[in-house]
Amino acid sequence: MVKSSAAGGVRSLARKGRQRGLAESEEAPSANGSLFCRRHICWLCAAATGLTWTALLILTGQQFLLKDAPGASQDDIPSGVIRALQQRVSSLETELSGARKEMSQKDQLLVALQQQLAASRAQRSAASFEAEAGSSGISTDPPLLPAALSGQQLRGSGASLSSPAKSGDTGNCDFQQDVDYQILGGMRGKEDLVKERSSPAECCQLCQQRNRQNTGSCLVAVVSSPSDSPASACWIKGAGQLHMKLTGSVLKPFSKRGVTSCFPPGHGEIPPAPPAPPPLPAASSLEDHQTSLQALQLTGVTSQDMRVNAIREAIRHGWSCYKRLAWGLDELNPISGRGRNHNFNHAVTMVDALDTLWIAGLKDEFHEAKEWIAANLGTKLSSLGASASVFETTIRSLGGLLSAYDLSKDKVFLDLSVQLGQRILRTVSSRGVTPYTFGGGSGGMGCHSLAESGTIQLEMRYLSHITGDKTYEEKVMKFYDTVRSYRSLDGLWPNCYDRQKGKITMGADGDSFYEYLIKVLVQGGNKDEEKFLWSMYDEAVVGMEKHMVKTGSDGLTYLGTYNWDGAQGGGYAAEMEHLTCFVPGWLALGAQQAQGEATRSQRMELADSIAYTCWQMYERQPTGIAPERVKGEKMDLSATNTREYILRPEAAEGWWYMSEFTQDPKYREWGWETFLAFEKYLWVPNGYASLKDVRDTSKKYIDRMESFFLAETMKYLYLLQDTAHTMKLDRYVFNTEAHPLSILEFAPKP
Repeated sequence: MVKSSAAGGVRSLARKGRQRGLAESEEAPSANGSLFCRRHICWLCAAATGLTWTALLILTGQQFLLKDAPGASQDDIPSGVIRALQQRVSSLETELSGARKEMSQKDQLLVALQQQLAASRAQRSAASFEAEAGSSGISTDPPLLPAALSGQQLRGSGASLSSPAKSGDTGNCDFQQDVDYQILGGMRGKEDLVKERSSPAECCQLCQQRNRQNTGSCLVAVVSSPSDSPASACWIKGAGQLHMKLTGSVLKPFSKRGVTSCFPPGHGEIPPAPPAPPPLPAASSLEDHQTSLQALQLTGVTSQDMRVNAIREAIRHGWSCYKRLAWGLDELNPISGRGRNHNFNHAVTMVDALDTLWIAGLKDEFHEAKEWIAANLGTKLSSLGASASVFETTIRSLGGLLSAYDLSKDKVFLDLSVQLGQRILRTVSSRGVTPYTFGGGSGGMGCHSLAESGTIQLEMRYLSHITGDKTYEEKVMKFYDTVRSYRSLDGLWPNCYDRQKGKITMGADGDSFYEYLIKVLVQGGNKDEEKFLWSMYDEAVVGMEKHMVKTGSDGLTYLGTYNWDGAQGGGYAAEMEHLTCFVPGWLALGAQQAQGEATRSQRMELADSIAYTCWQMYERQPTGIAPERVKGEKMDLSATNTREYILRPEAAEGWWYMSEFTQDPKYREWGWETFLAFEKYLWVPNGYASLKDVRDTSKKYIDRMESFFLAETMKYLYLLQDTAHTMKLDRYVFNTEAHPLSILEFAPKP
């Protein structure tokens, strides 16, 4: 799967341009412009009042004339018209009076600001100011400070933040506990990490130093919580430049345990703290978790029922934390204890986890999610953003909705699947090519990739089957003709297939294209007219063995990448991604087909050897958790610079397929040991967090719980232990996000 990681902790707004309220090209309005706009508003209000009085007089005169008109009656006049107009006039007069009063106050404020700025500017030479203005590309008119800096926006009676701090100031900050701040309201806000491992007093001094260098550059300083990354660090939050808009609230508070906000001298009134977040589990709950983990770690004590219950409770823990802290948002930040949207903006964790809840027997949680989805998801899907990934939306959200329908038969999920399917289909070209984003953009490789256009067929064929509308299937299946029109290397296409050279991989940007070749064939019942899919799959396996499978000096079987020159040459790269650990299941599924009988034994042996390498990626790390990739065929990660674990599922996926087809208990044991490592190193009171470095047992976290953790990783770990599950591979085919869909022969009919 094509999934990306992101470090947690506080992020710089300066690095996220879309979060800034003011575009880089905008300029703040001048004081004269603001007064001009206010006068226009005043004239408009006066004009509205005059027109209302005119209408009132006309209707009153009309009533008077109608009274004496032959045959006229009171019924000819709409009842209550006069009274309503009188009330509206009175309301407009009140609003006009208030607007005049407010504008008068604003005008006085502008005059005071100009006086302050004149004094401030006098302290700087004209040459230095013009040099600064010229280098930044802004006007050389006197700069306008934001309203917040005057104390007006913070509604305080103290000195303005624009008052210069004395060089000897080391204190006099006011502190606010468990509250962090975002900069909003049209400002060119900026957040800077100025020092790791700081104290509130020191952070306050750093804030004052910033203001002495550039007035208003520190509105508030925030010391991150001990559980943040970096921990107890000093962040300066303030103005990016002197020119800003005088709009809206500048500082938006939000609750976050463990942080300390530091307001420098002259800040004015501190904004009121928002409601406190839900309480963390009590210390006894943390102790209970440790006690439970110790009991589970006792070899030979756990039964399969105990294992299944333990994983079910882990799923419940992750889900309940999402519900408590991120309900309706895309994903959970388990360290900071809050949710966030991540381009999808349609509660993707909720949609992605539906079938996991069902399979794990958490039906109350499933139905609670369904109620929210029925009430809200349609609106959110109708406004999908141009930057949202079509690939990820298809596998996570469309796959999740279709699977929820398959399992529950609830029409709510079918209707939403049709809505989303139609939106996705509009992005697909007549050749079956799918862009990376709904806006038509490309991914990080700058090309159309195999995975983007080759990981949509399972979902769209299923949608065609349950609706009776063949449009979905016909359009996306054309991609197989398209890709076969380009050259390949022994059945392997480069990720950028239309360039006909470059990187070939079973990892990111290529993996799920190859995965779907065999799964689409199985989904359709292995029909004669789809035998070309077997040929594509079989050739790809042969090509992979020839160019990408190597035995390391440690005796392990590694699956690397190949850089193809477009002819018959190229180079092997010893880089095995965690993503490639789906390959054992891919090989095993193909080996069970009738066409695979001749090579079944050999391919199952290859699948087992790769599955074992994936296990060693876990077992040989101090935490018992695998990294994002292993380079140089060195399991100590001495050649690897990406040592994080972002809750990926592919190893557990491969082990589950192998367990299903071989019934060898070792795969179940590998899954159980991995789960215990998760409980020891990833479990946190607010969910499950990603690890920065799997070699480091000190639990340095990435503040992110991806939706696929509940959708895939925990589902496969659960199925590995649940010997009584009904998700059998002769009846279901799993999409690349682990959403089970009935083979079409058994799927619901339209």
